[in-house]
Amino acid sequence: MLSHKIRATSTLLLTCVLLGSGCAESAPSINPITDTIQEDSLTTPDPALSTAIALESISPKILTDQNGYRTGASKTVLFINKDLDTSKLPSTFEIRKTADDAVVFTASITWSLDKASDTGECIGSGTFTDYQTDGDYYIYAEGLGDSCSFSIGDGVYDMLYESALRQYYLNRCGVALTQEYAGDDARGICHSDLATYKSDSSKTLDITGGWHLDSNADRDVETGCLIIDNLLLSYEMNPEVFTKDCGIPESGDDVPDVLDEIRYEADWLLKMQDKSTGGVYASALTNAKAGQNLSMAQVIVTDVTPQATISFAATLGWCSYVYGDIDPDFSKKCLEASKKAYEAASSMGALGSYDASFLAAAQLYRLTGDKTYENCLSTYFKSSSFESDFIMNDCIFMGGICYLKTTQPVNRDVCSKIMGALIGEAETISVASKKSDYMISTGSYDDITTILRNMRCLTVTNHIIYSQEYVEIIENHAHFLLGRGPSGANLATDTTEYTYKENGTKTGILYDPILDAEFLILLSAIM
Repeated sequence: MLSHKIRATSTLLLTCVLLGSGCAESAPSINPITDTIQEDSLTTPDPALSTAIALESISPKILTDQNGYRTGASKTVLFINKDLDTSKLPSTFEIRKTADDAVVFTASITWSLDKASDTGECIGSGTFTDYQTDGDYYIYAEGLGDSCSFSIGDGVYDMLYESALRQYYLNRCGVALTQEYAGDDARGICHSDLATYKSDSSKTLDITGGWHLDSNADRDVETGCLIIDNLLLSYEMNPEVFTKDCGIPESGDDVPDVLDEIRYEADWLLKMQDKSTGGVYASALTNAKAGQNLSMAQVIVTDVTPQATISFAATLGWCSYVYGDIDPDFSKKCLEASKKAYEAASSMGALGSYDASFLAAAQLYRLTGDKTYENCLSTYFKSSSFESDFIMNDCIFMGGICYLKTTQPVNRDVCSKIMGALIGEAETISVASKKSDYMISTGSYDDITTILRNMRCLTVTNHIIYSQEYVEIIENHAHFLLGRGPSGANLATDTTEYTYKENGTKTGILYDPILDAEFLILLSAIM
């Protein structure tokens, strides 16, 4: 039985396995981060690995969102019958306080005895929406035992949001992370020396800054651009959510922390652009020797590529738009860099060859209204696969949303097609979620990428045409990821009772930079 009274503390450790699609398809293979005890290293030992408290690696039979439930929101708990005789299944469950085990609420369980669940087990469900007293609780059912503990309160997602956003601060390269802001993840400065070119080791370049994105402390333009794109999309849809500070050095500077963090990566991206040609170097790779501290290793700049260049053009164009009123000088700098990269990508023959050219054209058209960019968009609009590409491809999806939001002249038929595809996919997600035992949009429960992409689609649709039903579906997906899935594990963080670590998963959502950005989109819709 899981103990609801024990919580193991752990640092939020950067452990990344980047799962790319769309814009990130050509990004280099990236391995997860491993623990190290080197002084001033890029990662620190995880206290959970050496704690004297051993968590039982037994999958819970009562599934709750271990993070918690909003006070007035719908609340559902799931029960899995793995070994009880169906005649002995409990008919009720109790909500108990973690502080003193006092029973505060009792409700009935409904069992689906007429069919096997998606996992071949008998699934029960119970609702406790009517219980709206804030506090810390666990659920008990006879024969099934205790659930993991959870909270009820209007701010249950606040700390999760802060942790998700602070991960990017903990990934910063080129600066020391002080204990004041990084806690146990504090470390000294890293990679502050000039980098050398892969094609000519006698030449050097200042490319300090940016985010570490893998276990080798590498930095990658396409991957960084995809992360920024998702963060900017989230900010544009729900800017009011991102007014909360998350405890980084820039907190309190009257600029949302998410934009401060994006700015840190964008400044690095600007350093990766060749000022004479406008082309963009693809990556900054840490060339560490065996046993060498990654912080002190040489950094190598890889060659300019059309993929990195057109991805850069798209993302810097988006930055220019969002920072227009916040920092006009930075916005202008981003626009000039974006246009120069777009021209360089065009000279390389990249336009139309890489889908990031659609997103770049959409952003630059929104900014300038220039016919050149509209012509590039029209080429994509004429494709017979445009609507399916819009749903399946990161860059086409985000470029299409940008086109819907522009104040420049638009093709209304195209806008209708985009909206039709968006609403159609949202309804497909809604129908699938209603049929699912676990209230989510896919039966592939370990496919976190699809789950988060579906929620990105639903969040965008809900932003355009608000639906309380969509909000509940989005929140149900959050519940699934935070412990209400078949394994009962919190798949996002390692700070609750039963997590991905006990479940055998390599890394949590917050410790994968791409998934973390997409998870923030989901959170922004329900906070």
